[in-house]
Amino acid sequence: MTDPLHRITALVDAAVARRTCSAAAVAVTVLGEPVLRHRTGVLQQVGDDGTELPTDRQQSVDPDTLFDLASVTKAYSAHTLLGLVASGALALDAPLAEQLPEYREGERAKVTLRQLLTHTSGLPAVWDGWRPAAEGRTAPGAQGSWPPDRRALLADLAATPLTAPPGTRWEYACTGYLTAMLLAERATGEPWEALVRRHTLTPLDLAATTFRPDPARTAATERQPEFARGTVRGIVHDEASWSLGGTAANAGLFATLEDVVRFAEAVRRGEDERTAAWMWDDQFPTVLPPDGERPSHGASLGLRIGETAWMGTAGVASRGHTGFTGTSLLTDRDRGLTVVLLTNRVHPTRDGGSVHPLRAAVADAAQAFAAATC
Repeated sequence: MTDPLHRITALVDAAVARRTCSAAAVAVTVLGEPVLRHRTGVLQQVGDDGTELPTDRQQSVDPDTLFDLASVTKAYSAHTLLGLVASGALALDAPLAEQLPEYREGERAKVTLRQLLTHTSGLPAVWDGWRPAAEGRTAPGAQGSWPPDRRALLADLAATPLTAPPGTRWEYACTGYLTAMLLAERATGEPWEALVRRHTLTPLDLAATTFRPDPARTAATERQPEFARGTVRGIVHDEASWSLGGTAANAGLFATLEDVVRFAEAVRRGEDERTAAWMWDDQFPTVLPPDGERPSHGASLGLRIGETAWMGTAGVASRGHTGFTGTSLLTDRDRGLTVVLLTNRVHPTRDGGSVHPLRAAVADAAQAFAAATC
């Protein structure tokens, strides 16, 4: 039988070889001990014009490489928002309307922060308010600065209508996390970037996690000539976050492999006693009625629970999150296990397919190793 850790290395190497991604980094930690760290590939293969970069310009992945975390950012955002709840600045079950006058009418008056964090608020999956400004960048004679006016975009976000009554169904919604960010900024009078730094990055010693990465250290993502972006590198891939200046709650953070491990381990160990239970315990019994529309997995405040499609067949007790760019973190208290897989699967295009099979295979191998050693 192949050693599980060797299998993980082979799986990741094969993904890079078949160009599922150009860059990859994987870590496995068991009971706090690093048992695997593997990095492979190059930060960028394709230039702004769509042609292959010369070999001598293809920089190898190393320990300082930063990956665009995409929606893995939501886990950090949840930690930040829960820190604000613990400090009394926000309340999980108070109506948003207490801070957001835009939410004082109709069913929207019932929406709470807990619902935003569990994707049960009734808000739609995506907010397209960014699109007119982004598409206008390529219009004939287009001029103007970027990003567009953040206040105007947030006003558009705040007016987003519900697509279902609050607390009746689960629908994964970037819109909800952006709205939670707006709530936090209104309640505190502080910018989101400062709140994340104070409540998450600084207390968890995440010095290599940032909204403002050095492009030279960053794995490239998608080539987007349709938005006059060229090959995106060192700028958040997610278009909504990009339009908001790159500091948003749905996406925007960049981090090294070790910093993501550090965050996941802090969640596994419950280092922040104020947020430990909220980020671990299944919230669906609280936020959804027995007949409510729900997925096959559970959800804490910020993490999925037992989403075996990517957590592997043994991942029924695991918590974690994925990102569209090809990132994921998984942690399991029962086996003392943390698995982080960072890739740029959207480079140079998002059309390469899902990395769920890779995530699941890596998770299964890591679970097998942990089971054999615990």
